[in-house]
Amino acid sequence: MKVKHTPLDQYDLVYDDYIDKVTPRYAPRIGRFVIRFAELEHTLDISIADFLFDRSHELGYMVIEGNTLNNKIELFRKLFHGHTKYLHPSQLDKFQQLVRRLHEARVFRNYVAHANWRTLERSGYVRTRVSEKEGEVIFKKVRITPAVIDAWIRRVERLDGLLDEFVERASQAPPPFEMKKGRAERVPVDLPGRTGTVPT
Repeated sequence: MKVKHTPLDQYDLVYDDYIDKVTPRYAPRIGRFVIRFAELEHTLDISIADFLFDRSHELGYMVIEGNTLNNKIELFRKLFHGHTKYLHPSQLDKFQQLVRRLHEARVFRNYVAHANWRTLERSGYVRTRVSEKEGEVIFKKVRITPAVIDAWIRRVERLDGLLDEFVERASQAPPPFEMKKGRAERVPVDLPGRTGTVPT
């Protein structure tokens, strides 16, 4: 994402009505992005709830209730990291990439949700944050064009599928241990009645 920072020039006055002209191009895309992201966040919520107690989501929702999205992603990371590292080590890299992509999507969602769209420039930059540095007010601006939003919609849709697929694989029981060459190794063993999932 392209970002720039500009200082406040005495008064924060915005006279440009550019956003009014391009609202028909932005509004449907922003709405669709918000909907797709809500679906992704729901998948994340369910993943945490299932991990904590797979017979009911009540416990999981009590745990995540009131948490920020950042905290929920970090809870997901903490819950699944050890589980993945020791039971599904071949999936650890994919898991770490998944967490990184969740945070990236979260950051862009915050840009879209908290942007001051009245400040949208013809170049696509829009103000997303006001901060202070050494006594000077600084505006953070992020370039968010219709094409950028379209790309993030597709990215979030793919991420939702990847998250669901990862959790499904993580819920499967790993192969049992078997002694091999004097040491215990996790190797596939055919066991009668084995379904590949953790018994409930």
